[in-house]
Formats: sequence, structure tokens, C-alpha cells
Amino acid sequence: MAKNIKLSWTNPATVSDIDTIEVYRKSGDHTAESNMETFRSGASLVASEAVGSANASQEYTESGVTAGEYTYGAFSKNAGGFGPGDLTDSTITVT
Repeated sequence: MAKNIKLSWTNPATVSDIDTIEVYRKSGDHTAESNMETFRSGASLVASEAVGSANASQEYTESGVTAGEYTYGAFSKNAGGFGPGDLTDSTITVT
């Protein structure tokens, strides 16, 4: 049975140079990945969210996620490309 996955994060202290927050999902446990470019390679872009206020909480819910184990990542992006990002601290298992 498909499930909804709700992710939340805190925006950086400065958001003036961020256009969007890109949310990616990748099958399996990739929580130890240190190269964010490597993580995005082969991952699915599931959302491109407008960035909110600095230091504000922001969230995204992905609907209809099928059974499996996933790692999610959220990355800042502007016209120049990707900025810093972070992965979920642990994998998310959908049963």
C-alpha cells in the first residue's frame, strides 16, 4: 500500500540567493554519502519548492510512495546551480 512521506527542514540563515529547494529521493540507504552530486546522480527529483523565509521551517509531502527503503535529500538551487544540501539522517522504510 502506498504511503505519504512528510519531510521538513529549516531554511538557511540567508536565502536571498536561493531560488528553490530541490527535493530528491533515492532507493536504498545513502545516508553515509558525502558527495551530494553523487547522491543526486540516479536519484529522482520529487519536488522543486519555492524557498521560504530565512531560518523558517519548510515541509514537503510526497504522496503515493511505494514499499521500499529510501533516502531523501534537500538542496538549495539558483541560476548558478546547486548550493549546500543535506540528506535525511536515516533511511525511510515504507511497508
